[in-house]
Amino acid sequence: MQKRSNEPSMTGPRLLLVEDQLDLAELMEQALADEGNEVAHAHSVFEALSMLDSSRFDGAVLDVELRDGVVFPVADRLLELGIPYLFASAVYDQLVPVRHQRAPFLAKPFHVQGLQRAVREALGKVQPSPPARH
Repeated sequence: MQKRSNEPSMTGPRLLLVEDQLDLAELMEQALADEGNEVAHAHSVFEALSMLDSSRFDGAVLDVELRDGVVFPVADRLLELGIPYLFASAVYDQLVPVRHQRAPFLAKPFHVQGLQRAVREALGKVQPSPPARH
């Protein structure tokens, strides 16, 4: 049986990673793939917006400052589409516009496990704590 080309290649969530620093993007992609995610990488605001128009995503990880401007137009589009997202950036979280301040903010530098946890939380995949026994 041949796989149809429009079916996802993995069973995990499809994430949009918007990061213009190539070495960091590769590290982040690997960390997210290790968690079972399928990751598509955009290097710019323009590329990310184009990808959102042509592909389906379950979540996104956004660097704030990119070579072609700040990422907030991408966050605006994600908000419109109802796609969960988080910021992973070296800028201060106070620079995030009010309309996006509910999104999680992961400060760079961060540990890989912190990124993985933040993405799970943003996607609502956090395992609830077991009920306390009495």
